[in-house]
Amino acid sequence: MALITHIFRRLSVPIAPHKTVGPVTILEYLGIELDTVKMEARLPHDKLSRIAALIQSFLSRPTCTKRELLSLLGHLNFACRVIIPGRTFISRLIEISKGARKLHYRIHLTAESRLDLRMWHRFLSSWNGVSMFLDFHATRASAIQLFTDASGIGFGGYFQGQWFNARCWPPHLKLDANRELSIAFQELYPIVIAALLWGQSWTRKRLVFNCDNMATVHIVNKGRSKSPSIMKLMRTLVLCAASHNFMFHADHIPGKHT
Repeated sequence: MALITHIFRRLSVPIAPHKTVGPVTILEYLGIELDTVKMEARLPHDKLSRIAALIQSFLSRPTCTKRELLSLLGHLNFACRVIIPGRTFISRLIEISKGARKLHYRIHLTAESRLDLRMWHRFLSSWNGVSMFLDFHATRASAIQLFTDASGIGFGGYFQGQWFNARCWPPHLKLDANRELSIAFQELYPIVIAALLWGQSWTRKRLVFNCDNMATVHIVNKGRSKSPSIMKLMRTLVLCAASHNFMFHADHIPGKHT
């Protein structure tokens, strides 16, 4: 800091003393508190409470103006600097905001957008505002002995000596009993169960799931699907990732290689 200050003075580069901080291990940058000792990013509690209250106000309204929705998106984008998995669930709000050309035009909040907002509110209501820095490199599921799979008959998962399995699908999750379901849903199902069971062991990881279904891989990476059933699973997976502070991605592995 002394050297930089000296160089700036020699070059006549102005420095604002009230904005000059350091060297320190805790620094507020663009409204986010960064701690290099605990390796954490923290969202101030006043801003956290303000965002939760704003979401609550939207949940009780059938419509809003484009200006109000853009203001909410600004707050959620700010929160996503710390809650990285949450970026998936602002895209629908962005899409419906495009339906109005002028800021005073009213926008109808769809059922799916309300579910996204409920997910946000549920998480923010119990979150302490702290997110640990993620690992720089991605971790493949196979590297930590994590495996999941599903078939038309049943599903299962394994993680470092722990496992779960179902020799047959529950009646309400069978494809022939529910036309709303798909193979993609069944392949995603054990991934979500694995996250709920073992997600606390994946903190700080950028985890890459292996899956032999291309549609499921696309859904996991995009975070969106037209299927309400699949979106229910994706919201659960994102909530789990945000709560346990890990990120996820998916790679396609052909069935003959699994």
